[in-house]
Amino acid sequence: MKNRLILTSVLTAFALAGVAAAQTGSGTLGVTANVTGSINLTFVTDASGLAVTGSTTSTASLPFGSVQMYGGSVPANVTKTVTGTTSFSLATPFDVRVDLANSASATFILTALLATADATNVWSIGATNISASGTASNLTSTGAYATAVPYTLKITVPATEVAGLITNSIGFMAVGN
Repeated sequence: MKNRLILTSVLTAFALAGVAAAQTGSGTLGVTANVTGSINLTFVTDASGLAVTGSTTSTASLPFGSVQMYGGSVPANVTKTVTGTTSFSLATPFDVRVDLANSASATFILTALLATADATNVWSIGATNISASGTASNLTSTGAYATAVPYTLKITVPATEVAGLITNSIGFMAVGN
């Protein structure tokens, strides 16, 4: 028993000596981050409007499908207005939501810009004609954050327009005040 106690004591001493002789290191990691304000703009299907493909994203579309001036069917939640024999228009509401993070901005300016000028058809958002290219049109100067705000897109097509695909895109920009 005495030999076992001595052997255990010797083994314990060697084990402690090994731990005491282990190499150690230490260090400090500095962390910095520069938080900047940001704005997120998304398109949302309006309850009274045509379904937005890509709703709740920043890259969405409004697919009107096949339409015609006389007869035919009109997509759900789209208003078609025929103006005599000169033109027809298609209109539907859609919503724009702008969210803010890490900024004291109280409101925002919202502008819209038609990607390619259209000398044939008239493109409007609400009462604002955006048909000309190169100039952003102001839709609001005091937009409210965190609210889906309805806007109405209206495309007026003259009776002289050749049958075929009408395609374009509208760039929206929100800038904090």
